[in-house]
Amino acid sequence: MPMADTQPGLIQQMLTELPPAFWIGGLALIGAMMGSFLNVVIYRLPRNCLSINKPSRSFCPACKTQLKARDNVPIFGWFLLGGKCRYCGAKFSIRYALVELLVALLFGFAAWKVLYAEGIQTTHLAAWITLAHVLLMITVLVPWALIDLDLHYIPDGLTFLPLALFVPLSANASTYQWGVAGFNPLMFGLQAQWLDSMLSAFTTGIAAMAFLWLMGRMGNLLFRKQAQKVGGDSMGWADVKIMLMLGVMLGWPKMIAAFFVAIALGALVGTIARVLRGTLGVPFGPFLAIGALAVMLFAPNFEAALNWYFNLLQGVAK
Repeated sequence: MPMADTQPGLIQQMLTELPPAFWIGGLALIGAMMGSFLNVVIYRLPRNCLSINKPSRSFCPACKTQLKARDNVPIFGWFLLGGKCRYCGAKFSIRYALVELLVALLFGFAAWKVLYAEGIQTTHLAAWITLAHVLLMITVLVPWALIDLDLHYIPDGLTFLPLALFVPLSANASTYQWGVAGFNPLMFGLQAQWLDSMLSAFTTGIAAMAFLWLMGRMGNLLFRKQAQKVGGDSMGWADVKIMLMLGVMLGWPKMIAAFFVAIALGALVGTIARVLRGTLGVPFGPFLAIGALAVMLFAPNFEAALNWYFNLLQGVAK
């Protein structure tokens, strides 16, 4: 779908002439602040006794003292405090700073990838909608992955509430179009492409959710003893719910590519964990999150790989 200009004239000229560092650096800074907020979400959301917005400032988990504004500077705050509470001396995990740095890097990279990697797109409305889509994905998937990693559980609020944003964002059909021979991400052939995109994305989510649920049931039958050792289910219900969200986020065939990336990473890490630590199960959510972000941020690379693979198959068939 061609990208339409927002407004010609002075605003368009200003958007074109602003240096890449303005948008990339600005969004990286916003990402660092968002990472600080996501640390709060990761800690408080799974603990029903805590509110995300009360208290409004972060507090020490040990002495419960609210931290001052200077202690909450993203990334650098941890280092300024020496990794510990200034009031009671309890140690803070370096993961707080690493999450802020990760989100900052992801926001900055997403800005470069969407707005500049394929030419200057700062005057195109569809590019900004796509960027908003990717940034929202990062904002949801980072806490998803870390909460699942910590607790093997993902709160429903982090799965179902974002659907209210991702369903309308999926109307931006350019987000889903892949130039892979034989694949049409729009399933229903409707004249209103935005409606087709929304329905296709939601259908993908429902199908992906059902597919993973069936895989889990089959895994319970085929690997009954191993499933019993990890609680009776080879695939957690949290992972099944994630598939609904990922399907709406990505549409297909990106959803399929993300799923296979997750399986490959999960198998590799799971094998290593079993050999080194004897661990039988690892949460699948973090790998799904990595697969989704990888496919969204490196879509042209996956597209080229799939085209190469299908051309190879066609050559063999001839």
